[in-house]
Amino acid sequence: MAITLLSPHKQATSGLLAIEWIMVSYCLFTFILAGILWDKIEAAPIINRLLILTSTLVLWKLYRLRPCLLIYLLRILFQVALLGYWYPDIYYFAKFMPNTDHIFAHIDQVIFGCQPAILFRQILSGLWWKELFNLGYFSYYLMIISIFVWPLFHSYKWLDYSTCVMVCSFMLFYVIFLFLQSAGPQFYFQHIGFSLVSEGKFPEIGNWFLYHSELVHDNSSQGGLFSHLVEIMQEKEKPIAAFPSSHVGLSSIIILLFWKMSRRMFWIFFPFYVILCLSTVYIGAHYAIDVLGGWLFAVPIFYLSSFITNKLLKMAH
Repeated sequence: MAITLLSPHKQATSGLLAIEWIMVSYCLFTFILAGILWDKIEAAPIINRLLILTSTLVLWKLYRLRPCLLIYLLRILFQVALLGYWYPDIYYFAKFMPNTDHIFAHIDQVIFGCQPAILFRQILSGLWWKELFNLGYFSYYLMIISIFVWPLFHSYKWLDYSTCVMVCSFMLFYVIFLFLQSAGPQFYFQHIGFSLVSEGKFPEIGNWFLYHSELVHDNSSQGGLFSHLVEIMQEKEKPIAAFPSSHVGLSSIIILLFWKMSRRMFWIFFPFYVILCLSTVYIGAHYAIDVLGGWLFAVPIFYLSSFITNKLLKMAH
């Protein structure tokens, strides 16, 4: 696949950056969805989108007035920082969709004869195992930061490409999550009760998560630094986005990007990537089938994001 690489802020100063076009497209798509759900949707996501679009236009105008590297980087950083908002924002829309956890829990039961999300922790229950897998789960956030920061210090020519591919990949996963409501074991099991889970029974729960969005953490077992860090990161978690696992899918895309950009960074993060994939099941965030889904979706989403990115960069150039 041909990759469009541009030097710092070589995109047209008169138009939006490729990464900004990705965000605008997602906003327009969700505006349409909000219109369909007009009698149900809250005002907050609509207002926030208008604020985001306004802020993007303000940064664009500043760049038009003073086209410099600093403002160019601020424009990119703003879109990257918004990923922290877009994830919980999914709940405003997905909560109206039918819950599918019983389907994925049942698939795990059929394939494995048990629930790996429970058995995994029971077999490897010690503090060191808990810390190892929470380190793996936390490394997801370090990988995201690294894929955006690495070009700043090593190879500027990759900056537009890598940031746009990642943001586009995030948005494509989020589009899936807008319509596929799966909360994951940590939400679903605590609701139906572990006695039913042990019996292999997984009832449909209808619109339960429309009114119940809190995650209750199990603080009965001792945890270390990374256990606490993961709990902090999960404080804003909502019962959404379990299948396919975006942690597995997006970390796979990061690994693919590093394979293209820096083999050294690829091998540094590959061990963390392996632990991360296992950790999503270990901490109960995902069913085992979610991990498989993350792998299956990662490659087509990566190539689609790369295709879209190349088209947008060529248009901007």
